[in-house]
Amino acid sequence: MKNPTNTERNVFGLINFYSPKIYWLMCLDSCRINAYENAIRQYEHEPEKAVWLDIGTGAHMPLARLLIKYGVAKHVHAVEANCQTYQFAKHLREQVSEEEKRKISLHGCYSSDIYWCEQDPRPNAIIHEIVGSISSDEGCIKVMHDTIERLHGNISFCIPYQIGTLCIPVSQPRISLISSLCSFLLGKSMRIIKHIGIQGMVNPPKNAFLCDTPQLIEDFILKDYTAKPLEKCRIYTTKFIVTSSAARWSGFYLAPYILTSKDNKNGSVEIDALRCLTSWPVRYVQMYDHENGIHVRQGDEICVKFESDLTNECPTYRLEAWVNNSYLVRSSFAWRGPAIN
Repeated sequence: MKNPTNTERNVFGLINFYSPKIYWLMCLDSCRINAYENAIRQYEHEPEKAVWLDIGTGAHMPLARLLIKYGVAKHVHAVEANCQTYQFAKHLREQVSEEEKRKISLHGCYSSDIYWCEQDPRPNAIIHEIVGSISSDEGCIKVMHDTIERLHGNISFCIPYQIGTLCIPVSQPRISLISSLCSFLLGKSMRIIKHIGIQGMVNPPKNAFLCDTPQLIEDFILKDYTAKPLEKCRIYTTKFIVTSSAARWSGFYLAPYILTSKDNKNGSVEIDALRCLTSWPVRYVQMYDHENGIHVRQGDEICVKFESDLTNECPTYRLEAWVNNSYLVRSSFAWRGPAIN
């Protein structure tokens, strides 16, 4: 996908893009589901049960049902904007236990369509899974901001607690047979793009890493960050020290990092999509055409500037990078989320 900055891209296209296969993959993603389940269980001993708002509940309503299963919800308002998915969830709700029917209210709309302060019972906690491969690119920040605003900021709990985007510079990756098979099964490209652009990769090769440790270029404590005015131009800068002996730098891997709870005992509420295989594809951003990568060696600095406009459900991003002091010959790539290829 080359320079996808088309202003006509919107969240409606993303929501309509979701197919039954995607919802099944989410439910089968043990790394993802277990982290949410472990966070939910931490509320079992709260003296008063919360009224939860489940934004983007999905076809199988996994989070809403886990809240009921562990007895941490007085009630759950489950919201789903995809019409087909809403009908599936509505049919499922008719098949569940009487307790789930009584405690789950299903709404076929966007969370911003409802004035939640007038709902009975009124939500005072939020749970959702609207996190993208670049953590903010499915509109999570804007959706959360608008929803909290409609609740006048009266939110006691939020799952997930923290979201971020990991970044690491890489040489052009060579997809293994296993990665190709995973990509094929998940409908992703089995080939690496040859030109500047962005693509999704499943189980990308780690031997392309040029550094030992990835860094966060996005990092949000959701409940706190989204309660403030949103940033039109958020800028984050950092640098990586190359640890490979000699290689040709071509771009970056980007992947979500999530803590579903602040209390991360033994990593039980952590989702690191760069380290673990999840249903989120890792984004490979190619900054140079495949024959024009930059030669780097151990000790070189790769400097990064990441800009984002988070005031829209489909954020706009710009990634700039250069080696050592070569700022004037920096590479730059801009795109508008969500990247769904």
